[in-house]
Amino acid sequence: MSVSRADGTTIAELDKSFWTERATVVIEGRPWSFGKDGGARTGICESDPALRLSATRPSFWRQGWQVTSGSTTYEIKPAGVFISAYDVFRDGTAIGASGKGSFWTNKPWVDVPDDVPAADAVFLLWIAFLMRARAAQSAASAST
Repeated sequence: MSVSRADGTTIAELDKSFWTERATVVIEGRPWSFGKDGGARTGICESDPALRLSATRPSFWRQGWQVTSGSTTYEIKPAGVFISAYDVFRDGTAIGASGKGSFWTNKPWVDVPDDVPAADAVFLLWIAFLMRARAAQSAASAST
């Protein structure tokens, strides 16, 4: 899956593992691994392991995730009870949103300011994708 900016510039290529919440990603030419570490989801730059991203769910009862990148904290959480969009916050301030292409696709998008580093934006997109996939799986199992 290609990840592009609004102007169409491709900034990342993401290759999702089929059965797991893992992916190999190339962000602006640098290889990353998105994976799991216990209950957390992680992003590690393979060429510079000091560059790390981490996402955790602050509460089992809520769908939101808290994402940490260096000293910056993001939060991505549902925009409302019956709304399939998500709001994105940075250090407690709303900065963007995430949604999906249409009713028939699970392809997500994230709209954040240009000052959000590309790796952070791609990881936020990945977390939004996982949130949507989990919600769809939960809805499917509840209907059977």
